[in-house]
Amino acid sequence: MRDLGRMFRAMLKRQYRVVPWLSIGAVVLALVYVIDPIDFIPDYIPFVGYIDDAVVLGILWRALQRDVKKFLIWEEKQRNPSSPPQLPAMN
Repeated sequence: MRDLGRMFRAMLKRQYRVVPWLSIGAVVLALVYVIDPIDFIPDYIPFVGYIDDAVVLGILWRALQRDVKKFLIWEEKQRNPSSPPQLPAMN
C-alpha cells in the first residue's frame, strides 16, 4: 500500500509521468461498483452480499500490482541510473 501511495504522489507531482489510464479507469469503476447499491448480489443479504464487492476489489488489487511493479523499477532507476533495472521488493 505504501508503494501505491508513493506512485500516486509521484504522479501528482508529475515526477512519474507514466499514467496507467486503464488502471485509473478500473479504480473509478471499481469504486462506483462497490459504492453503488445495485450489485450482482445485493448488499442487504448478510455476508453473501459483499462477496461480489470483494471479488471486484481483489481483481483491482492484482491489476494495480502490475503498475506498482513498473513504478518500483522506475523509482530504483531514478535512485541509481547506472544499474540495470531490477524489481525491488514490494511493501
